[in-house]
Amino acid sequence: MITSFRMYNAGPRAEAAWRALFTRVFRDAGAEVEIVQHGFPAPIDALWSDPDLCCAFMCGWPFMRSAEGQQAIAAPVPSPPRYEGLPRYCSDYVVRAASGWNSLEETFGHRFGWMSANSHSGFNAPRAHLAGLVTAERPSLFREVSGPLGAPMTTLTALREEKVDVVALDSFWLDLLRYHHPEKWEGLRVVGSTPWTAIPLLVAARGVDPTIVARLRDFLVALDGDSSYRPLLRETLVARFVSPPLETYGCLEAMAQEATSRGYAAIR
Repeated sequence: MITSFRMYNAGPRAEAAWRALFTRVFRDAGAEVEIVQHGFPAPIDALWSDPDLCCAFMCGWPFMRSAEGQQAIAAPVPSPPRYEGLPRYCSDYVVRAASGWNSLEETFGHRFGWMSANSHSGFNAPRAHLAGLVTAERPSLFREVSGPLGAPMTTLTALREEKVDVVALDSFWLDLLRYHHPEKWEGLRVVGSTPWTAIPLLVAARGVDPTIVARLRDFLVALDGDSSYRPLLRETLVARFVSPPLETYGCLEAMAQEATSRGYAAIR
């Protein structure tokens, strides 16, 4: 079995933190899982559809839409206070600090960049949120829209290089970036956020032995009770893991359908 923590590898130090945590988890839980490199520009869908996948983060929207039937293992509860001890996240709207903007509305009429059409945080969540801000008098919010920009880091690069003026990215990924690589956040600012939704979850391929899935789930859910794991959890900004509340992921596709029904299938 293989895994990659690509979704939340927010720079080398964040990647090392995930590797340290799960190398020990797999050893202590008795699961033979190899951590592999699977970075951009390789399509993340190829990772999610790998028949040997076990314990990788998957965005909740493609998880609900997938025909592969991935098995849910656990969901992280981020440790920063704004998550309020819940397995949730949002999309943060990010701009260059030099813009002088302090609100999302100030970005209207400028250039929006979206990350990936199969990403909830990088496309679906901001699309649903922005659909509610369109009016008859203002059917388009932005002068220009660019995408896909590829991955979180390449999306931030496009923003820094002034190819776009505002982007939307996974709040937890951004928290990991600020914690491990504050230098990569310099000169950027959050000017708004989408509503909270269920956070990406750890999954295994359909063919992985369900007893291994259950063993990993039980181990992860109890992990915060082991004091020796606390330094490892701290470095991944995870307070604890919970059994995925699968009923909370259904709204993600409903958000997509609602935006489309409003005539806002594409961000504009």
